[in-house]
Amino acid sequence: PLTVLNTTQYDTLALSRSVGSSLVLGVAATYFLSPHVGLHFEMSYLGLPAESGCAGVYYNPDAENKNQQICDDIQAQPSNGGAIAIFGGVTLRAASRRVFSPYVRGSIGIVNQSGSTIDVAGAFADSAGNAFVRQVIADLTPRRTSLMLGAAGGFTMRLGPGYQFRLELRDVAVSLDRLTGPANALGVGPVAARSYHHIGLTLGLDVVLERKRGRRY
Repeated sequence: PLTVLNTTQYDTLALSRSVGSSLVLGVAATYFLSPHVGLHFEMSYLGLPAESGCAGVYYNPDAENKNQQICDDIQAQPSNGGAIAIFGGVTLRAASRRVFSPYVRGSIGIVNQSGSTIDVAGAFADSAGNAFVRQVIADLTPRRTSLMLGAAGGFTMRLGPGYQFRLELRDVAVSLDRLTGPANALGVGPVAARSYHHIGLTLGLDVVLERKRGRRY
């Protein structure tokens, strides 16, 4: 429900928000304690574009159609959003001395989001052509940082001395806040956290630094 401005009437809007897919860009390092066990660390940007949707369920008569303008503006807003992820974990690999080496890894870390997953606002213009922005859903306590758990599997292929190609399929589980019910007249509604899985395909070029034993005489 959304009040019709300067009246006691309510319109009804159906709001939605979905998180789409995007690019993942980052840098990572792995230190192998043995030929098969290593510790990895990564810092990356996760594209988590949030797309807002709005449909008018019921509109009261309004000469300026303000709430309909707001809903149309929300529907037309471009997808945006992303997060910085910092995490580390353990890598297990096989055939470390061969050209083709498969591996699996588990990770834990934190994700810092660039924006709220709850906040929703839309613009409208009055009969005089003045533009305004109205807060439809307010996020009073935006949670920017959340726990991240990840699992991945892939392989590396040696390209030459000091370089290798990496192909990895990863699953990143991130906890995001979502609205679970209608908001009140102040735009505040019930919020709960839920874990979402984000599947990503990673292509990389590794620079390999090896410590070699010296000769004995």
